[in-house]
Amino acid sequence: MKNVLVVGAHGQTGRQVVAQLKENAAFKPIAGVRSQSLVKEFTDQGVEARLVDVRQPVAEIKKSLEDVDAIVISIGGGWMIDLDGKVKVYQAAEQAGIKRVVLVSAGAIQHFHDEKKLEWMSQWEEYSAAMYYADLLLRQSSLDYTIVRPENLTNEPKTGKITVGDYLPHNYTSRANVAAVIVASLESDNAVRKAFDVEDGTTPVGQAIDEI
Repeated sequence: MKNVLVVGAHGQTGRQVVAQLKENAAFKPIAGVRSQSLVKEFTDQGVEARLVDVRQPVAEIKKSLEDVDAIVISIGGGWMIDLDGKVKVYQAAEQAGIKRVVLVSAGAIQHFHDEKKLEWMSQWEEYSAAMYYADLLLRQSSLDYTIVRPENLTNEPKTGKITVGDYLPHNYTSRANVAAVIVASLESDNAVRKAFDVEDGTTPVGQAIDEI
């Protein structure tokens, strides 16, 4: 059983990831949250929880990584979270000897600087730039990363069927399906050092991950 720290477990997608990891016998989720009240919320549900505040120095973040085998990063909130915070988690992981990292990003963000840039990226340029460079720095790191770039997120139930690609029309993706993609990526060596857009579709999640 692998211990998977979900940084941002208190968010809507993070909660889905924790729930689906809990259902999988291969993994033990650890909820990484930003306050002690949230730690209590998860521990009351029978889920181990740790305070992981990405606004703190790398050395403090590293302290929360004991006995962690993989990290899922599902956080957002401007430059100090979407860039500075994410990069500090990468650095802490490298210092702790943790190789496997799955990052939840945003659909088509890799095209922030080209002709495929989406309209919302111009409306939210600083936020978009932060995500773009956080992705770029992870891809340039030594970590065994997977970058999952979901389209417009919804709270629809999990269908277990998706479409993946380098550039999708920016349709809709349920958070439950994104969580399923994350769990499947943790199970698959084929997902290592891969980055892809994802939306709700017709291909079973496991098959889609095997074919990326």
